[in-house]
Amino acid sequence: MAAYDLDDVDRRLLDLLQEDARYAAIDLAEAVGVSDNTIHNRMQRLEEAGVITGYTTTVDHDRAGLSLYFHFTCTARISDRAEVAEEVMAIPEVVEVTELMTGQRNLHVRLVAADDEDITRLARQLDELALEIDDENLVREERREPLDFVEVGEMLDREE
Repeated sequence: MAAYDLDDVDRRLLDLLQEDARYAAIDLAEAVGVSDNTIHNRMQRLEEAGVITGYTTTVDHDRAGLSLYFHFTCTARISDRAEVAEEVMAIPEVVEVTELMTGQRNLHVRLVAADDEDITRLARQLDELALEIDDENLVREERREPLDFVEVGEMLDREE
């Protein structure tokens, strides 16, 4: 699948939507410097092209009573990796599974829990699947920020 050719308006729109997907079209239009009709059309095109794949809500797990974050590093047989990843994702407390293209330590699992008993129960659930738990860590803090499409676009334009 070919990459969608983003222009400056698309990049700015994507940056703003990553900050807050609940922006009103009129606010987006003002921030980007185009009409709200242009914003609607651009969002529709970006959705149809698969660039925008959905809109999500960010939840503060701590405030929701799930203050323990764990990272499990696991190994699944390469032939079973994708299926095992789906089984892991079916566990409600799992918030992310990353499959790596490697033979060992090829599944990384992030999950949230309320207390130590939850972690023990969840570790047992993982242990019952077709994988080996190689490492388990309590996460102190995670930092994350959305991709800056405007800045990345400027860098790509300079390279051309």
